[in-house]
Amino acid sequence: MQQIIETRRKASTVSFATTCWEKDWRLILLDPEYLRVRQIAYHQFPFVERLLIINNVRDLTAVKAAAQKRIDEGVLTRYVVADGAVLSYFGLQREDFQPDAGIKADWVYYNALGPLTAIYEATGDYLLYLTGDVRLDAPCDWIGKALKFMEKRPEVKVAGLTWNGKYNEAKKESYRKTWNFYVAKEGFSDQLFLVRQRDFRAPIYGEIREDSHHFPRGDVFEKRCFSYMKNRGWERIIYRRGSYIHENI
Repeated sequence: MQQIIETRRKASTVSFATTCWEKDWRLILLDPEYLRVRQIAYHQFPFVERLLIINNVRDLTAVKAAAQKRIDEGVLTRYVVADGAVLSYFGLQREDFQPDAGIKADWVYYNALGPLTAIYEATGDYLLYLTGDVRLDAPCDWIGKALKFMEKRPEVKVAGLTWNGKYNEAKKESYRKTWNFYVAKEGFSDQLFLVRQRDFRAPIYGEIREDSHHFPRGDVFEKRCFSYMKNRGWERIIYRRGSYIHENI
């Protein structure tokens, strides 16, 4: 019995977080199935908490009321209103998020503020983050497998699902495969990522490599994660037996 208790104590906890903004908060908070099932339940994992980051909305009162209703129903644990003050913790300032030509600086800033707030706020050993326009269309039991892999291979810092059913694309980006995963020496996506909190809740976002400019729109969050990871030989795994769906909203 004591051994069973000790094993349970050592089990890693995972926080869930997603972000809403002006164009998707109604889908996330008013649709009865989207958040509860397609964003949370289909991952088939007992998250220690379920967070919503409210980011760049017009009617904050209405969004907070809708989020509170989901808390009352037990879908969410809590919500957090994104605040630029969190940037100082990561050694950043708003001016760091410079856009490409034709892109508004505010877009690059708010794009980073969502995941950075989630990383700062989450209390689990790991964080699963997905943008509001990411969903699963079928159950996928992948997180436990990813945790096991990451805890055996300390150089693997990020895990995710294949994107939009593009398994061949995920394979091309990898250098080897295992029974469940493609393993890549580089790569990061802010659409969906599973990371160990202690690795990413740190001032690691100040590096931008020359070979990171395939990330569009400017000095975005993805580009900064990619650069830091590649500079240190951190690797990424992609689950090759399940996919998420991303549709820009």
